[in-house]
Amino acid sequence: MTIDPMLQHTAALALALVFGSGAFGKLSAWDEFEGVVQNFRVLPRALVPVVAKVLPPVEVLLALAVLVPPTRAIAGWGMAILLVVFAAAIGLNVVRGRVNIDCGCFRSSLKQNLSWWLVLRNALLVVLAVACAAATGPRDLAVVEWFFVLTGATVLFLVYLSVGYVTLRRPPTFEENYRSSLAGRG
Repeated sequence: MTIDPMLQHTAALALALVFGSGAFGKLSAWDEFEGVVQNFRVLPRALVPVVAKVLPPVEVLLALAVLVPPTRAIAGWGMAILLVVFAAAIGLNVVRGRVNIDCGCFRSSLKQNLSWWLVLRNALLVVLAVACAAATGPRDLAVVEWFFVLTGATVLFLVYLSVGYVTLRRPPTFEENYRSSLAGRG
């Protein structure tokens, strides 16, 4: 199966933006990220610090590698594997009823509740990653096609961010704050 190079470049650029922004968020709050990994409760405690330190640089490496045609396929498969692991960890916690934890997808200021929407979002990203691993037809892109690649990747990334904003934790209501303050007095 081959895929049109324009579609593959669009998928690669969109995934580079997703993984790059995710890595940036994790790296900018690296001290908090270990707690996020631990909170999923899917790894043995001894592996948590290792995963928390290794994951952001791996995401940066994959974001860069997917942009380079000779390394795109291996990066696509690496991204697909990570996305499946992330989706499984999110899904497992949703099944457990543990939805009020940070997914760790963005910066700590953009904490998202776990949900089936995040699992679906990751599944759709897996489709893009597999598209990056597919063979392409032998043709060069015209200048106007590069415009569509940039536009398409930007739109896909904005849709990705929109799902992030839609699934943000809602702030507590005045009533919830009041009840919480009363509970703290007792």
